[in-house]
Amino acid sequence: MIDVWLEVVDPSEEELKAVSEVSQVPLGFLRLSKAGEIELRIEEEYGVINFVVVRDVLGSKEAYPIILAFCRNFLVTIAPKEVQHIINIAKERMSKSKIDPPAQVTYFIIDEIVSSHYAHLEQLEEFTSEIEEKVVEKTSPQTLKEIFSLKANMISFNKTLWYERGLIFNLRRCESCMLTKTRDLFDTTHEDLTRQIDIVETYREILSDAINVHLSATSNKINLSINSLTVVIFYLTIITTVTSFPNTVATFFGISQFGTTDVSIIVAALVASTILPFVWLWRRRWLNSRTALRQSDEQP
Repeated sequence: MIDVWLEVVDPSEEELKAVSEVSQVPLGFLRLSKAGEIELRIEEEYGVINFVVVRDVLGSKEAYPIILAFCRNFLVTIAPKEVQHIINIAKERMSKSKIDPPAQVTYFIIDEIVSSHYAHLEQLEEFTSEIEEKVVEKTSPQTLKEIFSLKANMISFNKTLWYERGLIFNLRRCESCMLTKTRDLFDTTHEDLTRQIDIVETYREILSDAINVHLSATSNKINLSINSLTVVIFYLTIITTVTSFPNTVATFFGISQFGTTDVSIIVAALVASTILPFVWLWRRRWLNSRTALRQSDEQP
């Protein structure tokens, strides 16, 4: 039980004015912010916490604000209906035989919000694993776009976690707004947020490694293409030189006809001009390196 708990869901302006008159909390502190601000205000007679409930990390980055205003004998919670389930879970943690201090109920609500982050971390882990498999199997520009999009979402989520941890840290040091026993409860919440930040940073490092693998695979493809193009150009240069040499000599000496060379000799010269560069490339191990690059690129 609690002395007074004003639970307001999707309030109108008139309802907020009524709550402000009853609780003596300024009306401006009770309006839900669409920007999703995370802020702690400590006054002489009360404290106001602006917190957010993250609902989606991968897609829309949807988050809902929640306001908790508390003092020694009352608690005011203002939230949209989308986060009502978290408040209901916090109610189940309240004592049935004694009166819970408003600050302790505030801890229950914030702790449930922080605990809900683990579900998002599991989604990030699953999606990160899928991207790793895509990078290993086959590189594509679409995969690179997914990696950068996921990293941007992680940065946004991590920023929210940092702000929340900073608020909890300041709340733990607030001796005027709650008892020492209640402040000690937030140590676990602070540790959870620290652990969640570390996990997100780990996933971001994994994605950075995936980008490096993607760029390396793309570089191997480019090297293979350049190597193949070099071989083709080399062949064409040799063949062109051999076939054009008689005409070049005849033109230089002003000979209208170079001679009546046997066809077999011409064919043999062309075959030799094709085989000799091939042997030369094989002895220099160009062909082996080209085959190895192709095999490494095709391996899953």
